[in-house]
Amino acid sequence: MSVVGFDVGFQNCYIAVARAGGIETVANEFTDRCTPAIVSFGSKNRAVGNAGKNQLITNAKNTVSNFKRLHGRSFDDPVVQSEKGNLPYGLASMQDGRVGAKVMYLDEEHHFTVEQVTAMLLTKLKETAENNLQKTVTDCVISVPTFFTDAERRSVLQASRIAGLNCLRLMNDTTAVALNYGIYKQDLPAPEEKPKTVVFVDMGHSAFQVSACAFNKGKL
Repeated sequence: MSVVGFDVGFQNCYIAVARAGGIETVANEFTDRCTPAIVSFGSKNRAVGNAGKNQLITNAKNTVSNFKRLHGRSFDDPVVQSEKGNLPYGLASMQDGRVGAKVMYLDEEHHFTVEQVTAMLLTKLKETAENNLQKTVTDCVISVPTFFTDAERRSVLQASRIAGLNCLRLMNDTTAVALNYGIYKQDLPAPEEKPKTVVFVDMGHSAFQVSACAFNKGKL
C-alpha cells in the first residue's frame, strides 16, 4: 500500500512519499518539487499546476488561484467578500449558497465549487505521484492549517473524494512538521526523562502559525 502526503498550500503544493528509510519530496514533470496551486480554464482544455501558472497573465479572468481561503465558506461570508476584490477571476453564489469560481470554459460560462477546483488540483498531484511511484495511488494524507474550521476540513475531504482519493487523515501543518523533525531523531530524552521542547514556526504565504511540541523517544 502506498500512502502519499499532499501539502496543498495557498500558492504551491508538495507531494511526499516514504521511501528508502526517509521522506522524499516528489518532483513533477517539470522536475520541480513545487507545483503551483493553480487551475486555468481555456476554450479547448484546462491547465493545472505549472501549465496553469503560464496562463496567469494571458488568461487571468479564467485562471483560478489563491482559493484555499474559500474552503467551506458561503458567498456572503465577510472573508469571501474581502477576498473578492483581490482576485482576477469572478466569484459566484452556488445553489446551496456556497462560494464558487465563475470562469469561461469550452467557450461557455461555468461555475465551479471550491471543492471541484481543489479536486482538479489533487487529481494532478495524484497523477504526479503515480508516475513517480509507478503504481496506483488511492490512500493519502492531506495537510491543513491548524486554524481550519470543521466546515473547511469537510470541504477538503469532499475535494479528495471527488478526486478519487481516500484521505486517511487531515493533518495540521505544524503536526506534520513536528513529526518530520522527531520521527527519525535518535537523541531525544527517554520516556521517563524531562521532554525536549521545540518551537516550530510556519511562515506561509497567507498565514503565520506557531506550535510548541514536547518530545520523548517515540512520543510527541
